[in-house]
Amino acid sequence: MVTLLFLRSRLLFVALLFVGSITAQRDNASSQTAAIPASQKPDSALIIRQNVRRVIVDVVVSDSDGKPVSGLTAADFSILEDGKPQKIRSFDVHDFDLISDSLPQLPRSLPTNTFVNVPSGPERGPLYVLLLDLIDMGIDDQPRAREQLLKFIRSKPLGTRFAIFVLSDGLYLAQGFTENRNVLADVLDPKNPHSHIPRIFLYADNYQPYFSAPRALIQIAKFLADLPGHKNVIWLSASFPSSVMPSSDPATEALNASDEIKEATNAMARGQIAVYPVDVRGVVVTNVSSRPQGGAMETTSDSAALNASYMTEQEIARATGGRAFFSTNDVSGALKDATETGAHYYTLTYSPSNQNYDGRLRHIRVELSKHGYQLAYRPSYFGNSTSATAQSPSEMRFASELQPLGLTRPADSLYPNMQHGAPLAHQLLFRAHIHALGPPAKATAHQMANLADQPAFFRERRKDRPVKPLRPIPLQTYEIDYTAAARYPTLEVAAAAFDADGNMLNGVIHRTADDSGQFPPGQRRDGIYDVQQQFDVPLTAVSIRVAVRDVATDNVGALEVKLPLVPEGQTTDASILPGASGAKGLDTPKPR
Repeated sequence: MVTLLFLRSRLLFVALLFVGSITAQRDNASSQTAAIPASQKPDSALIIRQNVRRVIVDVVVSDSDGKPVSGLTAADFSILEDGKPQKIRSFDVHDFDLISDSLPQLPRSLPTNTFVNVPSGPERGPLYVLLLDLIDMGIDDQPRAREQLLKFIRSKPLGTRFAIFVLSDGLYLAQGFTENRNVLADVLDPKNPHSHIPRIFLYADNYQPYFSAPRALIQIAKFLADLPGHKNVIWLSASFPSSVMPSSDPATEALNASDEIKEATNAMARGQIAVYPVDVRGVVVTNVSSRPQGGAMETTSDSAALNASYMTEQEIARATGGRAFFSTNDVSGALKDATETGAHYYTLTYSPSNQNYDGRLRHIRVELSKHGYQLAYRPSYFGNSTSATAQSPSEMRFASELQPLGLTRPADSLYPNMQHGAPLAHQLLFRAHIHALGPPAKATAHQMANLADQPAFFRERRKDRPVKPLRPIPLQTYEIDYTAAARYPTLEVAAAAFDADGNMLNGVIHRTADDSGQFPPGQRRDGIYDVQQQFDVPLTAVSIRVAVRDVATDNVGALEVKLPLVPEGQTTDASILPGASGAKGLDTPKPR
């Protein structure tokens, strides 16, 4: 019954896309929902809630040539925790060569400033992050690495979604998730330098004491952790911290670096994130030199340091279920192999037989009945207990009125999908029309008070010093009209505005009411709900992210649009919509 209702909602949404805009009757309230028939409402007495601990293990199986192996079944696998066999509860196959077409097609054009969270083509593979580690690249390595990276991006597999982080004088999200080849290439092209990505980063030595690649991996893990499914981080560098092996002297820096690497790999493993280190140095020729030392000749070589670096790459990859690529001049080919290898995997889950969650490290071992294959997966996890308190069904589904909620609450899947640069989300399908309510104007005292708690404006409050009110800044007030296909009428709608560095300038969440009287009987549309929201945006904002969440199911839809918007009255070309894979000249035809 649930599956049929969800399918009917999707069909209704497709009809909305192609038939055109349906204007809802609105009163003075800032939200309106249509009630679904009582026969389709869930009976709270039938809801059974049970917390079952599941461990998720993503396994990449490769043959002797490093090529992914397909066609395996659950019967081929067995899994052990601390040496004790575990029952496999679920088994899923993820094949890079199989492309799903379950989503409706994106229309070629939409009304002005109207956006839908439907990709322009099938999405392929998991989410990928490219970490361009300039702080650990020499000046000679950077141009070659950028050239090889651009070569890969311009021919990357269609439908693959990448985000780009750059580690230079800090860690920066240079480009959020997109499958658009041209957008990604434009960000990386040294002929068109972008903020935080210079043609050549000359000051690495000045920042190495303050920023480290393992700390960058930890921050990326925080960004990715709550996004659903498997994720891959491809780390391009020319110097990997060679301190995985324990140091003989506890006072040395090597031990601290080793602990930092362990923290990074643990954070990645917790978030279903595999790391694929790619060494951009190519084939390295080691140097051997001799010099007189006392009465004998002393011979030295830099091969020990190089081998230690390679061991670090392999250890980080092994600890997260990834694969290291080094000692190759074909960096572009290594990137291609990392992309395809990381997209062929099997997902196994099990409920641990050891129910004593005392925080200790637990070791995972996956075995395959067939021989001659190599397995990559996370080999351990910490058995931590959780103290999260679930909301009651009534709290999750119903609210007496449209009420603002704090954007920073990490209680559900809305928060990770509202991060700047997060991927297009389409568990729940919706359409949003964003338009300005009049020209920009100076913010009122009430509007500035609302901005005071936002990350970009927050000031530390001291007991001995009163907080001065923020100076009024110009704001643009937008109205956002949502049309969503959802199973249940209680929805959360969220909007956030970001500046060029990804700082959130303002963010709001509202929850709708379950009020069947908001629509006259002749104008109810089962499974389709309309919500209206007003949102104040500082003029320094460069993008707005909007999302809709079905509170009962936790299904979320989200998209991000660039500012400024086009003037009203024009048609929005589908090739510039969020999530459009069409890089003109590469993926999609030019608009007529």
